[in-house]
Amino acid sequence: MKKNQNLSSEFSKKESSTMNCKRCGTCCEKGGPGLHQEDRILVDGGRIPARCLFTLRRGELARDNVKGTLAPLTREIIKIKGQAGRWACLFYDQETRECAIYEHRPLECRVLNCRDTRRIQNVYETDRLTRRDLLSTVRGLWELIQDHEAHCSYAKLHALVGEGTNGGRIIQDKTILEILRFDAHVRQLTMQKGGMDGQMLDFIFGRPLADTIKMFDVVLIKDGGTYRLVPR
Repeated sequence: MKKNQNLSSEFSKKESSTMNCKRCGTCCEKGGPGLHQEDRILVDGGRIPARCLFTLRRGELARDNVKGTLAPLTREIIKIKGQAGRWACLFYDQETRECAIYEHRPLECRVLNCRDTRRIQNVYETDRLTRRDLLSTVRGLWELIQDHEAHCSYAKLHALVGEGTNGGRIIQDKTILEILRFDAHVRQLTMQKGGMDGQMLDFIFGRPLADTIKMFDVVLIKDGGTYRLVPR
């Protein structure tokens, strides 16, 4: 936390002389920033509503925008959502090339200089904000998140898919489908019984497994009234 604060202060002092942002929008078009402990005040204070966030869970395949690589995450990342059908940050206005929360933008946005990435590299992997930080005191909800994680972890899915295929059929397809059904059921139950805003689900439970299962080169297909999994 202290490291991030120091870097942020240093950035503020040098911003006018070194940043010289040309407002091309390239950074914002690549997706919303990940959040760090320093950004917690923005979420707690409602500057960045929780419905505007989503969680990339541990083990999920994700792109590292700094390194330009695609790899499974070793820890979860909370990010600002993209716009419908696009990666562009939810708060970015493409027409005006302006940020709707510029005065309260997160740490990664404040330290990013696309012509000198040293500052963003220094903070990118440090002091990441987690669901535990934001939700562990919400009675009942945190226990539900932990239960979901235990049943639907990417480590478990990776192991099941890793058992391979037999005659063109995924050996553990029934078990994998049960996990996907559990994921969908928990989300639906949270809305119906808990009265949760559907826009919050990708933050609370991460992205739906029915969408992310393809990271394992597996495709979920609806066949009549049932679903089946096939290798991609």
